[in-house]
Order: sequence, then C-alpha cells, then structure tokens
Amino acid sequence: MSDFTQAAAGVLDAIAHQHVTHPNSVYGADITPTPGALWAEIKMSHALIEISQANTNPGSFYVQTSLEGADVEDAWVTKGQFTVTNATPADEALDAQEVAGTAVIAVTLTAGFAADDVIYITDSTAANNGEWHQIDRIVTDTSVDLVDDLDFQKEIGDLIFSDAEHFPMQLDLSGVAKWRVIYKAEGGTGANVAIRARYIEVTDIE
Repeated sequence: MSDFTQAAAGVLDAIAHQHVTHPNSVYGADITPTPGALWAEIKMSHALIEISQANTNPGSFYVQTSLEGADVEDAWVTKGQFTVTNATPADEALDAQEVAGTAVIAVTLTAGFAADDVIYITDSTAANNGEWHQIDRIVTDTSVDLVDDLDFQKEIGDLIFSDAEHFPMQLDLSGVAKWRVIYKAEGGTGANVAIRARYIEVTDIE
C-alpha cells in the first residue's frame, strides 16, 4: 500500500472564508506549487446567506493553471468549473446559545431541512467562523442535529441556511508554474454567499 507525503505547510487557503455580496468576483492569489509537488487536493465550499433575493445568476468556482511564471498573465487555463446552486434556501434562527463542541442546534421550525443535507451556520461574533455541517437527523420543530460538533460557539439568532455545498477536486501539478481558484458571481440577479477554498499538496509517494 502506498503512503502519500503531504507538504509541510499543511492545509492552506486558496480563497479565505468570506461573505460575498452579489455581483462580485473573488480572485484567489497565485499559488506556486511546492517543489516536487505531485497534486493538490482542493475543497471549495459555498453557502447561500440570503433568502430575499432570487438567485437567477448563481456563481461558479474556477480552478485555473498556468505554464508561465509570475510575469505572464495571458496563459491561464480553466481545469475545473463548479457552478453553485441557484436554489432559494430555507433559513432558521437559533433558539439558544450553542457552545463549541455541541452537535444539537435548537430551532423552532425545521421545515426546509432534512437529514444528510449540508447546511451553513452563520456566526454573528466573527463572520469567518461560520461553519459548513452535514445534518445527522431532524427532531421536528425542536432541533437540527449535526454529524459533527460545532467548532465555534454560536449565539441566539445566528442563522442556519440550507443548500450549502462542497466541491472537491484533485489538481495534477505536473508542469504547472502557478495555479489559482477564483469565484465569479456576476449578472443582474443573485444571492449573497459565503465561500471558502482550501487545499493541501502531496509531494511524494512511498
């Protein structure tokens, strides 16, 4: 059985966790692969954080590579495109403060949420402490129970939104001088969103 060696830098941001007001585009910084890196494992996350606005023009993540160095900007090629949902999400406010480490989220109404769905939980203390979670089960009009515990405390009135998403991609770094992730959400009608893209490189196989 082969063992993979991950780059010493560990997991890094290609796009930092942030809330994006439609319309807008977010360009992640150019990333130079670690010498000897074979591929990057990338996870792009998206969540709707607005229900009042129709989402006719949803955004897309683009994973792009270039064979050229830092001084050449006309050689980008899109290796993967992931278009996010255009759903109108359900939302519900938390009924109680929920401390980090709990997996039971008290709410008054659970309509619009279902077991196995991915949701986004906002954080009024620090927006980038919002969290993506999978639902384990629903206790009707009582709680949304998560597969995993909260990483950060949530306050009364923080919101959960349905229809959150993750998009995984494995990017071959052979011959790649630089790469990046961008998120584009243009057009006349679209919802505000939370986004994040994280990656880790594999440098060898033993």
